Amino acid sequence: MTDGSYLIGTDIGTLGTKAVLVDPSGRILSSTFEEYDVLTPKPLWAEQWPEVWFNAVCKTIRSAIEQSHVAPREIAGVCISGLYGGSGIPCDNEIKPIRPCLIWMDRRAGDEVAWVRKNIGEKKLFKVTGNTVDPYYGFTKMLWIKFKEPKAWKKLYQFVTPNAYCIYKLTGKLSVDYSSAGNYGGIFDIHKRRWSDTMLEDMGISRNLFPEKILASKDIVGGVNEEGAKLTGLNMGTPVCAGGIDAPVSALSVGALKDGDLASMLGTSMCNGFIQDTLRLSPKLVNYPYVAFDTKKLYSFAGITTAGACVRYFRDQLGKTEVSIAREKNVSAYKILDEEAEKIPLGSEQLIFLPHMMIGERAPWWDPFVRSCLIGLTLHHTTAHIFRAFLEGISYAFRYSIETALETGIPLRRTILVNGGAKSKLWRTILTDVTGLSMIYIAGAPGAPLGDALLAGVGTGTLESYAVIDEWLEVTDTTSPNNKNKQRYDKYYRVFKKIYQTNEEIFKALHKIT
Repeated sequence: MTDGSYLIGTDIGTLGTKAVLVDPSGRILSSTFEEYDVLTPKPLWAEQWPEVWFNAVCKTIRSAIEQSHVAPREIAGVCISGLYGGSGIPCDNEIKPIRPCLIWMDRRAGDEVAWVRKNIGEKKLFKVTGNTVDPYYGFTKMLWIKFKEPKAWKKLYQFVTPNAYCIYKLTGKLSVDYSSAGNYGGIFDIHKRRWSDTMLEDMGISRNLFPEKILASKDIVGGVNEEGAKLTGLNMGTPVCAGGIDAPVSALSVGALKDGDLASMLGTSMCNGFIQDTLRLSPKLVNYPYVAFDTKKLYSFAGITTAGACVRYFRDQLGKTEVSIAREKNVSAYKILDEEAEKIPLGSEQLIFLPHMMIGERAPWWDPFVRSCLIGLTLHHTTAHIFRAFLEGISYAFRYSIETALETGIPLRRTILVNGGAKSKLWRTILTDVTGLSMIYIAGAPGAPLGDALLAGVGTGTLESYAVIDEWLEVTDTTSPNNKNKQRYDKYYRVFKKIYQTNEEIFKALHKIT
């Protein structure tokens, strides 16, 4: 049992798991990270075995406790969030994985998307679920297992999300939270906040493959069992809360709680989460319950899959000189690249970049063929021009995500930037000037694990409400737009959008060749 007020938040990411241990004032006493890889056995495939996640969860929690020097009995609760696990982990009746989990990055379910369009229809699907059909969604990945791996389907007892699997291993209790259920897509009724019997029946997916009760992210699933205590260093009986999808938990971690808040996570992928108090739905957005006030608030998502990955690619492939200089000066290579790009005129002298460095893009494009391209390159352009064009291209795509939300009727009252890319003052300035919006920056925000700690605090009664997050955070900087720059960027943005329209057939032709 426990008698303390310390909290642990753990997030299972795509490439690693991170845990933080905080005190009731939100002060981080320890932070640990465990890295791993994604399995890509075929083009468009992306899988992971859940034991890798569970081992990382146990290791990071144990390390966080040891580093903090907090006694296990003083830990009031734990909450675990996770990457969007796509299909969920297909498990047998002993909750043993039948095959690896088809995660969010997996794009193999093209045939299943066509089947849904033919046999159910996008309009009917959207009317019930508030979402469209695409290989991104978990329900299409479930159908892939059903149609392509019938032997595995016959053994199937339950689909379990990444965070719920780890919670089960710690507590012996199966669960699913509202955000994870909603992000499956086509089998969840967004209006009634429950599984859709109609959609499940139409798709031939048994209702029994999912937990009966859907939990709020703050709800306690159960207490840590004997084996879980041995593996993590937690006391037996320590409450474990349900958690949720990492993107909305990250949004919660920076205080996005009000109608019209936008939390933009500028990491390897750019996740733009719009918080809503009412249902303003568009098939261009991913829509599911928010991790705070789960039955009332909505999290509407748009993003750029390879936003930060584009910048990292530039550093590793085109910025080797800057990397060498940075090593000599003992500074970040991105700092050197920023300094060079600051000298380049706005618009990179007629150079425009589309930031899609994996084939296909999710909301708001929903285009399985779109890719990156660099338009306008001349002998005059330098690597600094190209780097600035990368930052501007991602910023144009960010503006398109925002415009899609505004067209749906979502108000935009506050924009918060967090994660690695937001450290760049140059990039924050470009994002602000391209969109014409003032943006708050919170440096050092640990992302989802802090949101998990908050959920654990509210769920266990250690914290009074989610509102304490405002006391935990400190705004580092607020960037306001330059109106003249905005007017100049407007012209480039119009060309940026036209590039998609003009090259749509070319992207399809390239796909056919490969």
